[in-house]
Amino acid sequence: MKKLFNFYNKIEEYLLVYSLVFNVILVFSQVIMRSIFNLSLSWSEELSRYIFIWQIWLGTSIAIKEDKHINVELIYQIVKSKKAKKIISIVGMLIWLGFSVFLVQSGTELAISMFKRNAISSGMRIPLYLIYVSLPISSLAVIFRLIGRLYNSIKDLTIDEGGGS
Repeated sequence: MKKLFNFYNKIEEYLLVYSLVFNVILVFSQVIMRSIFNLSLSWSEELSRYIFIWQIWLGTSIAIKEDKHINVELIYQIVKSKKAKKIISIVGMLIWLGFSVFLVQSGTELAISMFKRNAISSGMRIPLYLIYVSLPISSLAVIFRLIGRLYNSIKDLTIDEGGGS
């Protein structure tokens, strides 16, 4: 199972890095075309926007893996007990997990709606469901990451209660 997670982590990282490099080259090309050649690549801004949307949503999963999401630290400063801090963290993750489930459900409904309506983008004429499906896919990745963190947090909490520290 660990090999599968490592494989997924690598794919996610490579996908984000290469899409970022591609997006930078794309935007840079657009700037060069406009300023030097006085021409515009009509599709580049739209494609760049869609790549960026995918990057943002997939990046949430990596941010969970590396514990880089923004946290409200005020509650942790008020509460002094390590056990209480762990419980608060678990409750926060459970709320986040519930919201992610909501995003998977709503995002799937939205993507299906776009698919059924045959909605296409204005510039590139690509199906919009390909963009909207980024929400449920990345929210599902967030769910799996949160479940792993919840498991570890609950395990740490039970070890501490059993006399570990």
